[in-house]
Amino acid sequence: MRLMVEMDLVGGRADPLYAAYADPDPAALIEAMRIRYETEDLPVLLSRPSLGFISPAPPPGVVAPSREDLLDQLPSLIAAVGFDDLAKATRFFARVTAKGDRFASDPPITALGAAWNPYADSPPLFHTRPAALGLMRAEALETRNLRGQGVNLVFFDEGISGAALAARFTRLSRGAAAPPLQFEGGWNVAQPTGLLPELTFKKDWDTAEPGFDKRQAGRASPTSHGTMVALNALSLAPAARIFDLPMLPDRIRNVIAFASSAAAALTWAQSDIAVWMADAYPGPWVFCHAWGVIDRRLEGPAGGYTSNPTSPLHRRVRIIDEALRQDQVFAAGNGGQFLPHPQCGPGDIGPGRSILGVNSSPHVLTAGAVRADGGWIGYSSQGPGQREFHEAIVAIPGPVEKPDLCAPSHFAEPDDAAWISSGTSAACGMAAGAVAALRSPGSPLAALSPAALRAHLRATAWKPPGAAAGYDIRLGHGILDLEAALQAPP
Repeated sequence: MRLMVEMDLVGGRADPLYAAYADPDPAALIEAMRIRYETEDLPVLLSRPSLGFISPAPPPGVVAPSREDLLDQLPSLIAAVGFDDLAKATRFFARVTAKGDRFASDPPITALGAAWNPYADSPPLFHTRPAALGLMRAEALETRNLRGQGVNLVFFDEGISGAALAARFTRLSRGAAAPPLQFEGGWNVAQPTGLLPELTFKKDWDTAEPGFDKRQAGRASPTSHGTMVALNALSLAPAARIFDLPMLPDRIRNVIAFASSAAAALTWAQSDIAVWMADAYPGPWVFCHAWGVIDRRLEGPAGGYTSNPTSPLHRRVRIIDEALRQDQVFAAGNGGQFLPHPQCGPGDIGPGRSILGVNSSPHVLTAGAVRADGGWIGYSSQGPGQREFHEAIVAIPGPVEKPDLCAPSHFAEPDDAAWISSGTSAACGMAAGAVAALRSPGSPLAALSPAALRAHLRATAWKPPGAAAGYDIRLGHGILDLEAALQAPP
């Protein structure tokens, strides 16, 4: 199994880990870790991703800071390690956490689309995209010319087909003439067996590059999950710049992806953004994550990611929220008690057990799913979220009010009934597009912090007739209402 350890540097270059991490011989770092954690349960060193994080690949003509300048600024170092024995990994986990360092295990992660069962859910889909947009009162964006101008939307998914997205984008319309699609490329991902990913930003998404197989920005299957999610976001923010970060596995057919890879990819992308992309692509950044954990039985050590609010991925999400002030939208999950995904673990279904890991973090906007008439869909994961993330990060006892709100899913295109948006993935894309549109210049909500915007969207969400007031484990705080959000003072 593959694991990630984040080790604090005490005293900068004086810390023995500093020299060991920079030593080309992997035995040096393993020995330093043995001494630090007082253990003989030694792993195999797979990679040292912190060196990759500070070696971005800027475009020609852009001067990046030196490795030394950046390395001296790192408060911690990350090592990817491997064990072939769960008992050893579990003991190592205990040693790492006892020293106050962070540790992340790798649970299986899946995209949260295509989850409904057409033979069990009646009707098999409900209405079309215009009705879904009407449910959120999306016309409020068009009348105020809030189309995501100057906003950067990153899709952390299985990949986007740039050609398919461009073709379908021309058929989207919110009344005014559609702007040209701004698909700015993304990160090509090479992931050697057993190692953390290597990412390279690529602008020319329509050309192939050897060595990356299917993980090339813009070159996914035309029917990919990422293409569906991105199209939903563009139906609300058609002028946003689109970036592909194709980290997830293909569809539901192959569900294995890793929390440590997610942390590595987010850190790498943020390094690129900080070093050169903020100049090339100014404006707000919004990250869309339509994926999650659906079976904790396969996680080892148990709880190393899903019950560990100090893991590198959770810490990275908090930094993006609080320090970088960038919006993050996650899907609630497809573990609702009435129609859970068939791959859900038996203990990961229903109220309080189905919104897991980062999807339960107070630092993200978590979207559940409703039909275009506002009816809650039985596969949408139910809250509350995981208490340990709320109490460890916010220090307020009590249940986590997740999902934050709901957005439409389970609909088809008006001119193509075969193209279906489903799962909480579809709702996540709609919510991410709404956030991007609300970050447009001229929006009264554009300057809010991510936390303040989340609170405002919760406060202005609406409940269907007969729904209980306040937080609800199915709907969260209600259904996303863009007219109310724009009318109410922030």
